[in-house]
Amino acid sequence: MNRRIGRMLRSTTARLIVPMFLFQLVATGSVLLFVRAAGQRALEREQRNLVADLREDFLADYREGGLVGLRRAIDARVAPGGGEAPVLMLLGADGKRLAGNLRDWPPLVPANSDWTVLKLYRDAGVAPEEMALSARTLPQGARLLAGRAIEGDAQLRQGYEQGLVAALLLAIPLTLLISLVFARLISRRAGALADTARQVSEGALHARAPLDGSGDGFDLISVQINTMLERIERLVAELRVLTDGLAHDLASPLTRLRTKVEQLDAQAWNPDARAAVDAVTAEIDKLTSMLATAIQISRTEAGIGRDRFVSTDLSELAGGLADLYAPYAEERGFELVARRSGPVSAPVDRELIGQALSNLLENAIAYADGGSHIVLSVAQDFDQVTLAVADDGRGIAAADRGEALRRFGRLDPARQRPGSGLGLSLVEATARLHGGTIELADNFPGLVVRLRLPNVR
Repeated sequence: MNRRIGRMLRSTTARLIVPMFLFQLVATGSVLLFVRAAGQRALEREQRNLVADLREDFLADYREGGLVGLRRAIDARVAPGGGEAPVLMLLGADGKRLAGNLRDWPPLVPANSDWTVLKLYRDAGVAPEEMALSARTLPQGARLLAGRAIEGDAQLRQGYEQGLVAALLLAIPLTLLISLVFARLISRRAGALADTARQVSEGALHARAPLDGSGDGFDLISVQINTMLERIERLVAELRVLTDGLAHDLASPLTRLRTKVEQLDAQAWNPDARAAVDAVTAEIDKLTSMLATAIQISRTEAGIGRDRFVSTDLSELAGGLADLYAPYAEERGFELVARRSGPVSAPVDRELIGQALSNLLENAIAYADGGSHIVLSVAQDFDQVTLAVADDGRGIAAADRGEALRRFGRLDPARQRPGSGLGLSLVEATARLHGGTIELADNFPGLVVRLRLPNVR
């Protein structure tokens, strides 16, 4: 589970979603914080203006009617039925309260101040209220305190902040959804390109990358890929024509040469001459076989042959080959057995798979020095079929297995043993044509060659 999560986090989709999600989240949070700060500044500015207007109204009453007029104005505002009562207090020069609805002058409020926020009790209040206050010292030494309760504004601000928090919490899933949709769109376009590549790798050279006409980066990539695929399709078609022509052009001279040699063999009476003619015939047959195998490998690697795939019982095919090669193996001192667990069917090129298994059996019989058993097995898993040829000979060192798979690769430096070095190359090309793999591994002792094919039902 941890590995799976780690792979997901390292994926391109995750690397795209996470920064996009974080960026959108930070951007949304920044906007909401800016709105919150701007709202708070606007609310505080409005409160300051209201308190300042209230203070200036009473100062105007003082300028018109002196302390007597100011007291009457304050008493009128704090009297019952006078509307929403502000917070007011008038102290005489001797410090005694002359009017207002506060019990005492708040000690934290200077004699001259524009803005102070405190929690205070009114005369008849049962609970403290948050108040915004402003104070002025009058010319005769009296002091005026004017303000208004901002408890409702505080509740409004709290509700506003809760709304912003709710908006941020709602923005998180929306931001994640937008990121997922955006990543999905990109993954879908990339998946379409990958699907085209898969079809081409499976031999469908006519497949083309889709275009949506947007002219974006994916469309430009698709155009270049399609141009490349068109050229590859032309080259493969030319290769098919070339290999077919080459096989025909070279096979004919070799056939005529072999006919001439056979005629010479019929006319030769000297045993040495007959031996020389037979050697030439064997070399011609070897050259013809190498030519045919090399051409077959090239055609297979070019994806030619997928149109010949038919559902084949690989257990039956392996059994027939085991019966065919058993006498030859016995002559060389090996016991060849086939292990099958019942019918195993898969869509394959029967001729190519048969040739591949034949090559593996011939290699085991020819090169499994010191061994005595060869096992041809067919096994079926949920998603693949495994064809294996195992021996108990001396095997192939791990460092030499790459050379064994190379075309014309020989592990016999002196090349004294028969062979062209093309057998395993054909097996590997056959595996790739079928979407499978080939593996060389230790059999403890000996070598096991596994041909794994996808189990497509």
